[in-house]
Amino acid sequence: MGSIWITDIPRPELTDVEKIGPSITNVEHLCSYNWIESFTPTIAVPGCPPLWSPPQTPRKVAKDSGLIYIAQNAFRHPESPLEPLFRSLYTEKPAYNIHQVDLITDRNNVRKLLSFVNPNLSRNGLEPFTIEIETTSNTAIFGRAESETHTFIGPHDFRGYGHEFEKGFTTTQVSGSTGHHRIISYNLGDLKFIVRYETDAYVEALKLQPQSVGSGHEDFLNMMENLSLSRPQTYSRLATESKLVVQRKGKLVPINSTLEIKTRVSHKPFNIQDVLPQLWVSQTPNLVRAYHNGGTFGLPEVKDVTCEIAEWERNHATDIGRLVVLVKGIMRVVRENGGNAVVKYDGRSDSLAVLKREGSRMLPDDLYLKLGDETGPTETVESNSRKTTLKIGDTFHNVDISSIPYLSAFIRFQRLSQPQNAEFIHGDIALFDVALRGLVSGYRQCFRSLRGDIPQYHTLCETYDFLGVDVLAGQSIDNIFADLRACKTDYQLEYKRYRAVMGDKCRARDAAFRLLFLIIHGEFSDENKDPAKVYNAVLFIVSHPGTFKQGTRIAVRSVFEERFVVSTKQRSQLDRWKKGNTTNSSGDEKTTEDESDEPYLSDES
Repeated sequence: MGSIWITDIPRPELTDVEKIGPSITNVEHLCSYNWIESFTPTIAVPGCPPLWSPPQTPRKVAKDSGLIYIAQNAFRHPESPLEPLFRSLYTEKPAYNIHQVDLITDRNNVRKLLSFVNPNLSRNGLEPFTIEIETTSNTAIFGRAESETHTFIGPHDFRGYGHEFEKGFTTTQVSGSTGHHRIISYNLGDLKFIVRYETDAYVEALKLQPQSVGSGHEDFLNMMENLSLSRPQTYSRLATESKLVVQRKGKLVPINSTLEIKTRVSHKPFNIQDVLPQLWVSQTPNLVRAYHNGGTFGLPEVKDVTCEIAEWERNHATDIGRLVVLVKGIMRVVRENGGNAVVKYDGRSDSLAVLKREGSRMLPDDLYLKLGDETGPTETVESNSRKTTLKIGDTFHNVDISSIPYLSAFIRFQRLSQPQNAEFIHGDIALFDVALRGLVSGYRQCFRSLRGDIPQYHTLCETYDFLGVDVLAGQSIDNIFADLRACKTDYQLEYKRYRAVMGDKCRARDAAFRLLFLIIHGEFSDENKDPAKVYNAVLFIVSHPGTFKQGTRIAVRSVFEERFVVSTKQRSQLDRWKKGNTTNSSGDEKTTEDESDEPYLSDES
């Protein structure tokens, strides 16, 4: 069943706002964190961005390759991408009054809405986007929604040199870091914003001229610049249901030291107007523009662009005013319609569609209490009441045992045999953490956890079988193939016009794991027709790299070739998709990426 349409919000007209638009004022750094490479979602607070440390002579860097994040918060913590913002905030400012804030959002969402207000402010003009929204009595939360959280640049692909440039011209300050995120607050008109964004690097304060941005804490922050990185102190489970681990690690870096990095091939002059909207939203005062010739970069300099940002704000006063009108309109509509919605833009029309949002809420329950929501979602309370804490191996888990028949029987037996014992302990179960993640967040998460490790997939399927989990849920190969095809965009007639309905990639990716499980553990009723159907399903996955990541495609193909005899023609068809043909349908706009033309698609946007 599709989402229920609520209303359309038109693009604000010029007559809706005054000639003199609002300005950003009262900028304050609130907190920051780094994502740390770990199987368990882990952040370091306050963390630290990489230090700008360019070489003294021109340097050639390799072309970008490997894993590239589009939305790292969603990639590493899909259950609640916004939770790290709140955890870092309350770690650094435990008494912070969140009720004074009107909007909490990623910079990416503000840029999308700004491009809708004025398409000329986006490098490629109008592009489709989705924003998830929740409202309480005082505060609105805008959650970023992307169909892809990461991409993989293969050895035969070329996407520029931006990421490798960062590695060669900056120095990591936090061990294991995969990205530094900052959270600031400011006033825009009569609204107070909290904005999260990723920062490329920082430059030592002594090399910068004094700035007014964030001036309220500069003496203290500059003093902190000279302190060594603190020893990490790890604590986790800040909320009963939170899976996020927080480390006390890093050092404070003032806003006026942060910088944005842009790379560009030398024969394409860089237009600073393309990046000023991004710098304005996050109030990033410094810019590095680096030009290369075949991957060889000269000696770029850090430029203070605060004057350019201020001029851009004056020149786009009307656009900014319309942005405020639009944000207020969205919050009002969502608040009047249950406080839970999604805003979609199709990239063509002059209005945003507001629809009822389905699925779980954005944050753990304890954070809604901070926001003033005393009750929290009823369905969440009911779900939590079914959960049982038990120790499996060396790890404690909070599990809804009703979805795991074996554990349900185990706990029932323990309660009957030892009614006085309140602690449930079970021996180690291979890949139980991965299996649980698949049950809670969708089987697609298993691909993310195991990537291309084929023997591990066999172990995981044996674990699901041992636990009695009905992975297939009665689905045949025909049902699974239908779910795979759900990734494709469809069109529905609504109110005398056709509306594009984006494909359900999550459903398709969950189906891909069910197919893998069927191949490894399933039985087939027709040994002649079913292998052909399985092959067609495998070919569909292999031939849709925009939906199914490389690890998924490799895993599904590998288990197919293990179980079935593959003809020469079939293998040839599958091989067509081994190299090239890996176009990322959603694009990637890491801001240091000089060859990308896709707007606001990375954490840095």
